[in-house]
Amino acid sequence: MSNNNKTTMKNLKKIVKAKNKTLTSLAVELGVSQEAISQYINGTIKPKTNTIIKMANILNTSTDYLLDLTDNPNPANFALDTKENVLINNYRILTNEEKIQVDAYIKAIIDLKSIK
Repeated sequence: MSNNNKTTMKNLKKIVKAKNKTLTSLAVELGVSQEAISQYINGTIKPKTNTIIKMANILNTSTDYLLDLTDNPNPANFALDTKENVLINNYRILTNEEKIQVDAYIKAIIDLKSIK
């Protein structure tokens, strides 16, 4: 494997600490050595896909977070429906001023709902 394909897992170390675990305890739960965990973090070796999935389940995070593909350790666990996708795509083409207006309108609707 060339260094250009080196995949580090820096977020793994962060999430283990955030979940009040140790690398040793994670290694035990995964059935691998602590050295293997360190090598995953440094990109020396790549874990098997099923190991990454098991890590994500143990740490209640996404595989993307473990693979440093996102900075969000707690992504939403839902899929958007068609209307939600259209809404997001429409929002993205608005100017910043228009987005502020939409945000204020949504907040006002939510505030009205909480009064009822």
